[in-house]
Amino acid sequence: MFCREWLAQLGRHQAEIEAAGLRVVAVGIGEPKHAQHFCPTLAPHATCISLPEPLAHHAYGLRVASLSNLVNVQTLKHGWRAMREGHMQTRATGDERQLGGTFVVSRSGIVEFAQVSAIAGDHADIPTVLAAHRAWEAHNL
Repeated sequence: MFCREWLAQLGRHQAEIEAAGLRVVAVGIGEPKHAQHFCPTLAPHATCISLPEPLAHHAYGLRVASLSNLVNVQTLKHGWRAMREGHMQTRATGDERQLGGTFVVSRSGIVEFAQVSAIAGDHADIPTVLAAHRAWEAHNL
């Protein structure tokens, strides 16, 4: 549910993301068919990759949730938010405990922005991500 919600948010902000000179690459856990199923509808301009193991997730320091990271008042609020937007939980692919994150990586491989989810549904604020990218560019270019 939260992965679909995040892809939809990225899709809605695609014009702003592209205007900032950024490209969306979404990495999920599962089989490639899972990415091919959701990406074209929710974030058609994103490059979506689905890996059977969370290799990229581990490389970027993303957390695996404990029960308290998955079931708490804030996560229930996030779930309610996602459901109000039409994102329902169906059969999960991959490890449901794997939390997400958002990273802006420069062409030279420097991480300009990092947000590591602390709980399920803890997405980055896209205007904040774009502002951080613009600030990084202003300081480093």
